[in-house]
Amino acid sequence: MASPIQIVLNPENFEEAREAGGGGGRKDFFAHRDGEFGEHKAALISQIDTISAVLSAQSQGPVGYVKVSLKREAWAKSHRPIGTLFRSDRAPVVGGGDLGVMIVEGRPSTLAQVKADIEKAETQTRMRFDESKGKEVPHPSPQKSETGAIERIELYGPTDKRNFSVQDAVGWLSNPMSGSGYEVELFAHLPPRSDWDRLDAAHRRLVESFVNGFNSLACSVSVERLLHGSDKLPMLVVRLNQSNDGPVLHLTSALVKERRELAPFDPSSQRHARLLEFLDAHPLVRRIGLPGIIVHSTPTPVIPGTRPDRADLPVRDSNRTHPRLGIIDGGLSPALADWVIDRWEVLADEDMDLSHGTFIGGLAVAGAGLNNSLICPEPDGAELVDLAIFPNERKAGAFESYYSGGLTHFFDEMDAAVADARARHGVRVFNMSLNILQPAAPDRYSPHAVRLDRIAEENNAVVFISAGNIQPQDVRPEWPADTAAALSNLANARNDGLLSPAESARNVAVAALNPPGHTGCLPFAPTRFSRRGPGLRSGVKPDLAHVGGSGTRHATLGHGLFSILPNGAVIDGCGTSYAAPLVAKTAAVLDHAIEGEISRETLIGLLVHHAETPEPLRAKALGSVARHLVGFGMPLSAERILETGDHSITLVFASRIQLDQQINFKFSWPASLVGPEGKCKGRAKLTLVSTPPLDERFGSEFVRININASLQQEQKRGWKGQLDSLHLPSSRGAHAVEAELIEHDLKWSPVKIYEKVFPRGVGPSSNWRLFVEYLTRAGENMPEGGVPFTAILTISDPDGEKPVFNDMRQNLQAIGTQITDIRTAARITPRI
Repeated sequence: MASPIQIVLNPENFEEAREAGGGGGRKDFFAHRDGEFGEHKAALISQIDTISAVLSAQSQGPVGYVKVSLKREAWAKSHRPIGTLFRSDRAPVVGGGDLGVMIVEGRPSTLAQVKADIEKAETQTRMRFDESKGKEVPHPSPQKSETGAIERIELYGPTDKRNFSVQDAVGWLSNPMSGSGYEVELFAHLPPRSDWDRLDAAHRRLVESFVNGFNSLACSVSVERLLHGSDKLPMLVVRLNQSNDGPVLHLTSALVKERRELAPFDPSSQRHARLLEFLDAHPLVRRIGLPGIIVHSTPTPVIPGTRPDRADLPVRDSNRTHPRLGIIDGGLSPALADWVIDRWEVLADEDMDLSHGTFIGGLAVAGAGLNNSLICPEPDGAELVDLAIFPNERKAGAFESYYSGGLTHFFDEMDAAVADARARHGVRVFNMSLNILQPAAPDRYSPHAVRLDRIAEENNAVVFISAGNIQPQDVRPEWPADTAAALSNLANARNDGLLSPAESARNVAVAALNPPGHTGCLPFAPTRFSRRGPGLRSGVKPDLAHVGGSGTRHATLGHGLFSILPNGAVIDGCGTSYAAPLVAKTAAVLDHAIEGEISRETLIGLLVHHAETPEPLRAKALGSVARHLVGFGMPLSAERILETGDHSITLVFASRIQLDQQINFKFSWPASLVGPEGKCKGRAKLTLVSTPPLDERFGSEFVRININASLQQEQKRGWKGQLDSLHLPSSRGAHAVEAELIEHDLKWSPVKIYEKVFPRGVGPSSNWRLFVEYLTRAGENMPEGGVPFTAILTISDPDGEKPVFNDMRQNLQAIGTQITDIRTAARITPRI
């Protein structure tokens, strides 16, 4: 008998005051190593003296920005040197880089105060008796603890800002699809000229020298403020032009889309060198980047010779509703007209390339009929909204004729198109099989991901993004059955990292798997062309994987994944472009099957909670690399997600965690799984998806609030968490430092999964609780409305025998927990 997913209708009943927590006392990072600490202390003082000398001499004034790199064991919030050394009233933290790297604002006078406190740090190891431990333990002063937490202090300089040459820049910017302007991030906003008098002398000199510096370049340069989805990290577009206008500066407000026609791009290497030298040297500049160029993530497919000329597409029944999906691409062909309910018409017919979008639309409408249920598990049929905003990339001048400002204008158009589809048709699931030719960096939340995430949040939508295809010259060998050979191939692979914006934190990136029934490849193994993570360090990317066709062509089956051409003929193809819509289709079916408006957290949570690691990646030796290839795995069909058997139960908690609150949901383990002496058997899996505040200024630490969930069993004294992170290494010790918690337990990740099987039973009690809590970064405040989250808990009998569903349902009703089928819960509760 099928047992539907149950949603808890009264999660607010389990809210309680947050337990006071703390990171423990001050730590002595040099305990009993007095000589080493003396050397370390002297080294830091010398580094500060060097930085102060540079700042005192620089022509832009005394204000500069300083990198403070922490020791790996000092990454935790409680160890950060911001209570005594780098206080907010002295040298405030203004951002971050890689994990454990703080960027602070400094000047010689304030750095002298930092130096004075470092000098106060005692060299000797101080001890104090700890009654709880029954022995003496190190007890350092605040100055020594914070000084010991620091690895090094250095001035933020040119090598931190730019990683390309003048020749690389001119070549890249000469492509009109780039918009031809540098993307320049600043450490601070530029105030309007009328407000400069409100700045202190040092900051006024910093701003004046930046603005006046463009005038001294003696060339035509346009500078505009760029709106990229967040106002926290100021960004400018700086473009060298062939004109006689001189500098044209729009620094304090973004221009509207309608603007003057851009002057021709200036390819002079000499003038680019002069501009970059100025930007490299100015302390206000945080980063100089080359703009992205957007491309399809799939090559044009080839028609196989053994397929029928036309597909037998299903006919839409207008008397009933269907799943809805928005396709952000170059347009859908008339062959899909019966299923296209609306179009965002911005492209002229001659500027459209219908082949890529039509293949994607064909998978959504007729994928099961053209392939099989192993490849396309959802029933055929989906109403499509055609968001045709990407001009033919093979037609010279097409992209820039619509988007003279490059990707900025492209995302403007996408923003408007998605909002329109959402407002008119309630579309919440979108497929964007487009990538930007920029690798996702582990220490940078890119402006493209920031913008895409803002679009998703504002429309309560989810965009499914392709992970990107490896360039033909870099594709990996086909995945072998031998684990050692597979690891060797990965070690030798090059240039196969994710493409932006697949590092998006609010959306879902999808990698590609091989199809079954194709003799040229191992079924459901990662394809040879699919790019891999990790993307940003705080999370799992890609999120999911699905069949994307084989990278090795078969004599008759081609790539083994079939859809249609614009003329309706059957075609085979491969690419992460074609894996993404298969996951998006499942999401659209879920959204359609559940009444009301399911939250983004629940929709994503249902997909990842019910994803499974493909069989070729289940070997223990592949555990550390599997998540970078397929994320949480391949999701089940919507039907299998929404209903399970009597031997398991899945509970959904959709709520918000508020300031100074925590969630404490107590329940009894299913009686049929409880053995003698209270030992509990079974399998448990817990998924948490949250939408915490993000701040791109802090690099790898851009997630500012960590929401954590744990499934705990009552012990003789207190409670004990009984689940392991899905990606926990078997060799880790009992006490993990912050770095290991980030890498393996996914601390700070918006998506977390924990699971464990208890074949022999565990613990002394049948009393359990689901516990949800939060932790803020240093200096971060909980948003006024709290942080939305969804926790999904499945408890099951691995043998498929015990009546777990009925046991749990009776237990929960007995303690006053209101639960109901998630598909109809909107009739009762406003949040699903």
